[in-house]
Amino acid sequence: MSMQKQLSVRDDCRPITALGYHPARREALTGCADGVIKWWDIESGRRTASSTKEHSGMITHFLYWADSKLLLSASNDGTVVVWTIGATVLEKILLGRPVFSMAISHRRHQLVCGFAGRVTVYPLDEKKGIRTAKSSSDHRHSDIVSCIVCHDSQVYTAGYDRKLIIFDTSSYPNVKGLTAVHCISRAHEAGITALALVKEKESTRLLTGSFDKTVRVWSQDGQLIQRLSFAGVITGLCYVPCVNMVWIASEMPVATLYDPKSGEIVSGPNLERLMYIPETSSVIGSAGQRHVMVWRYNKTGCVTVLKNRQPTECLAYTMKKPILLFSGHGDGTLLKWERFNSSHFLYSKELFNVFETPPQGRGSRTSSRADSSTVSDEMKRRGTSMRRCTRSNESVPPAPGGKTAGFTRSVFVEELDLLALSSENGSVYLWGFDDSLSSLLRMMPSQTEIDSDPAKARERFELLLDRAGGSRDSTTTEEERVSDSVTNRVSGFICKKVLAGHFHTVSGLAVVGKGSIYSTLYLISGGWDRRLCIWDLETGELQDTFCNPDLSGWHELKEVACDGVILDLAYSPKRNEFAYSSSDGLIYIRQFSPVGREMRLVSVLQGHQADITAIVWHHLSDKWISGSEDGTIRIWSADGIQCEHTLVTNGAVTCLSVDSLNGCIIAGVHNVLRVYDPESYLLVQRNAGHTDSIRSVLHIPERKQYVTASSDMTIRMWNSYTMLPPNTQQS
Repeated sequence: MSMQKQLSVRDDCRPITALGYHPARREALTGCADGVIKWWDIESGRRTASSTKEHSGMITHFLYWADSKLLLSASNDGTVVVWTIGATVLEKILLGRPVFSMAISHRRHQLVCGFAGRVTVYPLDEKKGIRTAKSSSDHRHSDIVSCIVCHDSQVYTAGYDRKLIIFDTSSYPNVKGLTAVHCISRAHEAGITALALVKEKESTRLLTGSFDKTVRVWSQDGQLIQRLSFAGVITGLCYVPCVNMVWIASEMPVATLYDPKSGEIVSGPNLERLMYIPETSSVIGSAGQRHVMVWRYNKTGCVTVLKNRQPTECLAYTMKKPILLFSGHGDGTLLKWERFNSSHFLYSKELFNVFETPPQGRGSRTSSRADSSTVSDEMKRRGTSMRRCTRSNESVPPAPGGKTAGFTRSVFVEELDLLALSSENGSVYLWGFDDSLSSLLRMMPSQTEIDSDPAKARERFELLLDRAGGSRDSTTTEEERVSDSVTNRVSGFICKKVLAGHFHTVSGLAVVGKGSIYSTLYLISGGWDRRLCIWDLETGELQDTFCNPDLSGWHELKEVACDGVILDLAYSPKRNEFAYSSSDGLIYIRQFSPVGREMRLVSVLQGHQADITAIVWHHLSDKWISGSEDGTIRIWSADGIQCEHTLVTNGAVTCLSVDSLNGCIIAGVHNVLRVYDPESYLLVQRNAGHTDSIRSVLHIPERKQYVTASSDMTIRMWNSYTMLPPNTQQS
């Protein structure tokens, strides 16, 4: 979510018992157990006014009266103090009993106060202030009324007596007070400590927190919807509409974020009290007894953070629904992420490790792990091997230097439902959905078929048992393949094959799709061994390797495609050309051909002053775009004859991508994501949040999101840049 921590303030006062905010002064307030009130600048965290002690008891509540621009503070000393915009006392009202909660009914112009055993309503007048003489009370509560919420003409109250009461306020001039509409005598098993209103487009709900360590979700008319259990007493509830999340504070080490749409919960910062500020889209929270923190909504902040245990090196995703995200990591693990349908923030993940063999006689706790056998030295030497991943005791060759081989690049082939992952050990791993399991799932009768014809369903189950372990029927039509895409996605994910053709790290992958030229799918791979391999993905064969036609006979440089190691690789479908960047400071453009010696050199791009870390083909403008550690992005003409523009990024470029909808250039510049306009080349969006280098970036147009993977062991989702219409930009 896009809530970022803005400041943190520690103070040496007595324990904080109340939080408040003055919109006219843009200042936060803290009330303490000894009656002291302190004013803080919400931007800098500095004290703006001297500490005041107009109350003789614990501060229990702050409330802002927007119509009169006055602030009210309540205390258990039985007083309500009215503060002006200048932070001076306008009036001190003696109510005669401790005040524990307050709320304003803006529709009825009433102040509602909660006491011990009663709820009292006071008329509000902008000229006369709080008219205590015309108050009216309701005595249905039998203990402290700890929280009050007003919504339209209704008032919701909750207290230590476990009651949740819904009142209706009257609009008739001769009728005053509260009318109880619904009373829940045992809303919780212990006293209620917090109450929040969640108002969405579809519905309005109430959340209550209690000493019984639960949060309960209620409908607007008081019907219980959901019950959430926690390990500590609930101390605060706060709905943040800009991200549609509820913050829950308790005695747990971390706070909890609740998604009211899905009913799911995730962990958050450690807090005790919470308050949402709609004017600034901020959340104020207190942690411990003397610590105040402020979070603010950031439109350019990340939508979601996915945490990993290892640095993330590469990303890929599937366009078919359900959309799946894959991340390759430096320890050789692969994670499959899937977003919950009911929430934009929550993801499930599944771990796979091709370099790990499960213990004999035991099943792995992480689903669908796959292992592979060793590539023989002879196959490695020849570079023409393809083999299946099998469960065995043999190990996969490590990366040079003996360390665990990590993944470097990834690309998902939609036509074959294959994920290609390149590794530091010189191999390319092909992952896919388990065909044997998906075929079994297709044969299973539906619930409708079982109910309508049990005998026929029994026959299908028997046939299913007979065919268990068999392969999928090769005569499946293309229409059936499309309809079975969802079945494939739930059938398991396995490492199917390993392409062994490189002697060192494979650092570039590109897919050549079917078209008018070729009738099959090819994969181009390039690596630190300076070699280029062409793989036929449909037949599972090494098609060919690059071969320099100018060198006849055997030569040690015959398969060398450049002077330096290959750092990245991209393919242009329109021109049937591919470009690869090298550590020698050059970009080579070659005509693609399934025959290695026919991949002639078209052009060499020169201009960068350091390693060229990224190269992409801009499919909308028909240009090559490159990024380098020299802190520049260069836009080249399609034929590679000239550099048309140079962008100075003020940092090393680590990865590049293109917004497939508007053509913006997306660049990872160290730990910051930068988005450039494709025509003016101006910086139009900047997203900060990573603490280490961004290793990979991609655009998911179906969700209007950019996804970045970083060495800081996180994956972050950002809202993609949306271009304004031309008439809007001019105005």
